[in-house]
Amino acid sequence: MKKLSLLIALGIACSIAIAKPTVNVSQFETYSQQMQDMSAKYIGEKKFENANKTIEAWLNSYNLLSGKEKANYTSVYATIMYNKACALTQTNEMFYALKALKEAVKAGFNNSTQAQNDPNLAQLKSYDEFSKILKSIKA
Repeated sequence: MKKLSLLIALGIACSIAIAKPTVNVSQFETYSQQMQDMSAKYIGEKKFENANKTIEAWLNSYNLLSGKEKANYTSVYATIMYNKACALTQTNEMFYALKALKEAVKAGFNNSTQAQNDPNLAQLKSYDEFSKILKSIKA
């Protein structure tokens, strides 16, 4: 009986240890604004590796939200993915930059003029996929 109790306790401890952590929504809003400001600052300073790390941390915090909470923050997700596209373009990761931009549009980013004129996305203009993504905004 002692062994069974010990195994149950161990199983519960393991379940707790591997359970998906949760994020306090009010803290996420503050954190998200800070991460947006920081990633924009790094992009502006042309510190794209730092921007990519910041954006990944920001995306990871978004991914900790529940499905219902994520639905309330689609515009934040769109911003995360747009910033990610900018930073990835500047580190010559074009495939992933296009993928991020497409994901931003899918999440609601709809400013094709901004994307067309953003110097951080200039290198993407030579790709047919870039034009397709922008056209999908207008549709």
